[in-house]
Amino acid sequence: MSSVGIDREGVRIIAGKVKNIVIKVDNVDAPAANIIKQQLLSLGGDAAVHRDAIKGSSPSSTVYIVADRRRLTMLTEKLKYQPFGLAELGENIKQLIHIHDHPPEKILLSRGEIDLTNAPIIMGVLNVTPDSFSDGGKFLDPERASERVFEMIEEGAAMIDIGGESTRPGAAELSAEEELARVMPVLERLAGRIAVPISIDTRKAAVARAAVEHGALIINDISGLRHDPEMINTALDTKAAVVVMHMQGTPTTMQENPFYEDAVSEIIEWLRTRTVELISHGLPAEKIIIDPGIGFGKRLHDNLEIIHEIGDFLSLGFPLMVGYSRKSFLGMITEREIGERVWGGFAALSKCLEGAVQIIRVHDVKETVDFIKVWKAIDRKDIVS
Repeated sequence: MSSVGIDREGVRIIAGKVKNIVIKVDNVDAPAANIIKQQLLSLGGDAAVHRDAIKGSSPSSTVYIVADRRRLTMLTEKLKYQPFGLAELGENIKQLIHIHDHPPEKILLSRGEIDLTNAPIIMGVLNVTPDSFSDGGKFLDPERASERVFEMIEEGAAMIDIGGESTRPGAAELSAEEELARVMPVLERLAGRIAVPISIDTRKAAVARAAVEHGALIINDISGLRHDPEMINTALDTKAAVVVMHMQGTPTTMQENPFYEDAVSEIIEWLRTRTVELISHGLPAEKIIIDPGIGFGKRLHDNLEIIHEIGDFLSLGFPLMVGYSRKSFLGMITEREIGERVWGGFAALSKCLEGAVQIIRVHDVKETVDFIKVWKAIDRKDIVS
């Protein structure tokens, strides 16, 4: 369209009419579900409703609303005058449309901010552990670990995540003293020498506090700030940004028969509840990053479903981070060893890009950056935005 003379605003308008938005609403009373469907049909949209709800023999239904942005806006106006809680649903749809059109553009740090307007950005992984599932033992030497940080920044990493405790399935918990002995020499070598933010991957408040005092700006807590009761206060005191990740169980137990009825919906609801709790404690929403926790208390098909529907997590309104890199679900599918999973991981990466994930956490920075550059060029992000 651009090449035949249609201006940028015209392209945006036409693209909005071509692309439908799908909104899933759970537990809708049957009368309300039928009203939604009829109202959408009158606008030229549609809704998928349980067949028994349509016949009146089922009391409720999950409803999939399918319409373009313009018709969704018209629907919210029609719902203002409807019973069964539909006026409130209309307001919720308005909020979802706003979030869809205005994703987070920055993450607030204690010093400066992270710009997300050219997302996704890469978080490079550095494990200073002897037993991490992927690179355990490779970077125990603080000097070699520091060199790897500089390498990842040169390759295109915009954030660095440093962890001193293995959280692979079955891993036992490490003491705070042991964890600090691993991460502090690296942080001390990096202090004042790199321009990109450092994230400390830890569940322990003492480790997080010491790391922030030595330059870390983000606390990446796989427990969602639940493991250590002092972690919330640590985040508040240090003004660090936080990654709130979902995990069923602990690293020691998380793969012992994890179970979900609907993994995506349940994890979204958990993240919604947890972020509301953190904000109620005083943590600014602008400092929160969410992570669905690929591989942490999930079965193979749970991981695949999360990646397939990854864009749904953006409905919460927070920057979204995903870490699929080298994980066991890739090995289950490809039967490749850990170091040979980067190519299979690109399939997960492509879904993350389609879903507008803003932060990609990986070990293989250079390869990931190249993939994203080519994907963006093919997707012609410079023409339609």
